[in-house]
Amino acid sequence: MAPAAVFLIGAAMSAGAAVHQGMIAKKQGDFQEKLAEHNQDALERQAKAERDAARFDEGRIARRQKLVEAAQMAGAAKSGVGLAGSSINVLADTAFQFSLDRNLRLRQGVIKGQELKDRGNVIMAEGKFAKSVGKAKQTAGFIQAGGSILSSYGAMGMGGGGDPTNKMHQFNYTPR
Repeated sequence: MAPAAVFLIGAAMSAGAAVHQGMIAKKQGDFQEKLAEHNQDALERQAKAERDAARFDEGRIARRQKLVEAAQMAGAAKSGVGLAGSSINVLADTAFQFSLDRNLRLRQGVIKGQELKDRGNVIMAEGKFAKSVGKAKQTAGFIQAGGSILSSYGAMGMGGGGDPTNKMHQFNYTPR
């Protein structure tokens, strides 16, 4: 086999490898994006579950508040104390404390839900970035492949069939 043919076969193999690497990088980027979408969806579901759990807990706290207030009113009635003065103050304080507990639990759910949603957005951004890097690597692979073929062709004597003594395509430069 002629040296020029071997040279061109090697160039074609290098070009093919560069294209293949670029395609693999693109597929990896696409996979990273799909994985990020999946993870973002999972975090969105988890955020919704956290908000729902907070609302459920708030309902339980409200129910417990009613039971405590009912017990306080029954205790006041049993002792013969009317619902005035300190009895009203105790009931108002109880209502206030339970209101704080309910609002705190709802706030915790909203904050945790937002943290999860934000983390999902970051993961999604990372996935989109990985996809764009994969596309860039694929483009670089095509460019590298073209460069490999062109430089191999040029190394063969600018298309002169591999004869470096071929004067037809050589340039002589003599400084003045």
